Amino acid sequence: MFKDELWDSLKKATKPSFDRFDKLDKNYIFYLENLVTPKLITIFYWILLFAFITKGIGDIFEGDFFRGLVWVIGGSLASRVACELVVIVFHINENLHKINESTKNIDSFGNDNIEKDHYKR
Repeated sequence: MFKDELWDSLKKATKPSFDRFDKLDKNYIFYLENLVTPKLITIFYWILLFAFITKGIGDIFEGDFFRGLVWVIGGSLASRVACELVVIVFHINENLHKINESTKNIDSFGNDNIEKDHYKR
């Protein structure tokens, strides 16, 4: 009950400034069931992309065209690949959870527990 009371007092204290805070589930904040990192990776990718393009354009204006071109093209591709690799890890995690949920009712012989219950009647 302590968590519920804490949650209610937190909602009351922030109600004037955070009206959308009521829409959040307490499990979202207190437990790690929903992942935030995949959403942050997109922001991180755009920051990296901006940094590499800015560095490349700066090098081009300083007179080193080829180094600037390498920064723009190489940095953009490297940041994209690195961020995609992180996102792939999270997609693998989601797929493993789906597989786990779908195989909970299957025993070691590949039989559904639902079929067993049907034949016991």
